[in-house]
Amino acid sequence: MRQSRALATVCAFGTSVAGMPGDWKPWTGSPMQQAQALYVMTNDVSGNKVVSMSIGSDGSLSAGSSFATGGIGGNYVNGTTGAPHFPDALSSADAVVTAGNNVFVVNAGSNTVSMFAISPSDPTSLKMIGEPASSMGEFPTTLAASAELGCVCVGNTGATSGISCSMFSDAGLAGFDTLRPMNVGESVTPPTGPTPGFGDLLFSEDETLLIAMVKGNGTEFTGYAATFPVSASGMVGTTATMATPPGSKALFGMANIPGSSDLVYVSDAGFGGLTLNIDNLNAQPVAVTNVTGQQASCWAQVQSTRGFITDAAVNRLVEASVNTGAITTEFYPPTGLMGMTDFRISGNYLWALSASNGNYPSSIQIFDISGGPGSIKFDSVYQTGTGSNTQGMAVW
Repeated sequence: MRQSRALATVCAFGTSVAGMPGDWKPWTGSPMQQAQALYVMTNDVSGNKVVSMSIGSDGSLSAGSSFATGGIGGNYVNGTTGAPHFPDALSSADAVVTAGNNVFVVNAGSNTVSMFAISPSDPTSLKMIGEPASSMGEFPTTLAASAELGCVCVGNTGATSGISCSMFSDAGLAGFDTLRPMNVGESVTPPTGPTPGFGDLLFSEDETLLIAMVKGNGTEFTGYAATFPVSASGMVGTTATMATPPGSKALFGMANIPGSSDLVYVSDAGFGGLTLNIDNLNAQPVAVTNVTGQQASCWAQVQSTRGFITDAAVNRLVEASVNTGAITTEFYPPTGLMGMTDFRISGNYLWALSASNGNYPSSIQIFDISGGPGSIKFDSVYQTGTGSNTQGMAVW
């Protein structure tokens, strides 16, 4: 039941969502709808940029443009080598998100969030709205945004860790509210990893909850899931319900399951994936996906009842049933790339980022999934022209 309403003072419904003129209807975010543009960020420590690409009707990508965010990127510190961690420099999902006619990105090295408006006539064309806004913490890594609520929330994984939320409108970000402190297992900035820390943020499908996944590290820090209530007026609560779902190890990315207000499909870097009831996080998972030979099953997306998982260290796309957890197929693309991180589904296609590890250029692998469960087909590879810190993925 969702009756608790401990409320903050921001994220009320706005009368105008940025960049939505007239009666133009933006891309809804539905994985069944064909997107027109794709966005990643360079996460460059000398100056972060959003890079846009055009999506063809056949799922192909072509060059768009790049746009400075006004902030700088960052890297986890590798816990073994002490060097900057890459690929997957932020060890998170959803460092880049879209909502309505806007793109939002984190600037981990400058503790800010930037907002861009998308041109409806050319969605590869972006315009930054206002200045980057303080994330109210340190080392922001993940975002959740809702066009309906006019609200965006950010997870900070550094020494000052927690979640903050801001309204947004045509004028830009209103400013992030007081940090909701959360223990994510880190005590320094930049954090040491790739675990622990925030894995992902997401608004539930009915937008009554803000959900957070916090990665455990398998030793001294136990990860957990947390939910904050969101009121009918769009206010995000300050008091969270927290629990470690039975059997979970390193909760990471997640996606809503269509048609359900209380179920999400979650990747777990310890074994694969699981379907959780966010109204009862202490309950046994609804379904569990055990992926043999996995090393870092960190990202999850859903199309209908099909759950997909990618692994940063294994170049394999796993498809499973979100209802049973049973694996439908394990697909190994013939590309020779090391692995896949953030990815998105739209219409008949799936795009997965393979950031450079120094031995190959950052690329996006494209898959045709139009044939239904178990039908994954490799389509092509597109080189992004970005570096090893490339992070996040969103579509519009």
